Amino acid sequence: MQQRYRIGAIHALMNAIPTTQLAFDRGWPAADVAHLLDGGLYLDRNLGAADAAELASRIHRLVRYSAETGAQGIIMTGSFFGEAVKRARVGMEIPVATSFEGIVERAFELERPLHILSTAPDSATLLAEELGREAAARGRELSITRQAVDGAMDALIGGDPERHDRLVLEAVRGVDARTAILFAQFSMERILPGAAVAHSAPVAGPASAGVARLRQLIAGR
Repeated sequence: MQQRYRIGAIHALMNAIPTTQLAFDRGWPAADVAHLLDGGLYLDRNLGAADAAELASRIHRLVRYSAETGAQGIIMTGSFFGEAVKRARVGMEIPVATSFEGIVERAFELERPLHILSTAPDSATLLAEELGREAAARGRELSITRQAVDGAMDALIGGDPERHDRLVLEAVRGVDARTAILFAQFSMERILPGAAVAHSAPVAGPASAGVARLRQLIAGR
């Protein structure tokens, strides 16, 4: 019988849940994923209703709760909350991954110019900064450009996923054919197969890359 693994996935956006589950189904079918959603993280950050300390405290509690329910590894899908996740995982005995760690590893494997696409402006900036820090730590140089797709996130949250997909695919088609594309958000992976067809260079998403990294850390393959 194939060994099963209990994995916790923590989300700040409901639309990230199906794309995360699909990434596990494709990349690690032996994982039983327990999803946790706190939509207030995203709402309160955008509205200014909770400061960074309050959001970090919530994430700490979510990470600990997921571990207490038996998770052998955890991934947080919110691109805005990486630093809070890093603080929350201190002292934990299981891997706890931020939304960017998998896609950062994938970026260094591509060995070509990179173009970051996001549907929230801050996400593209945050991923570019994360890649820059990691490149400096590794003594590597990366050619990075970035772009936020106007209107895509509003369409997705507003119940028009088809418009979201159309806008992102239009942006994908506008990228130089020699440049690899990195999606900055888990919710964007709903169009990863279509983007791979529309663009000749690799297109990588944080859910698929995050699943691959977590699988390697936990299952060793």
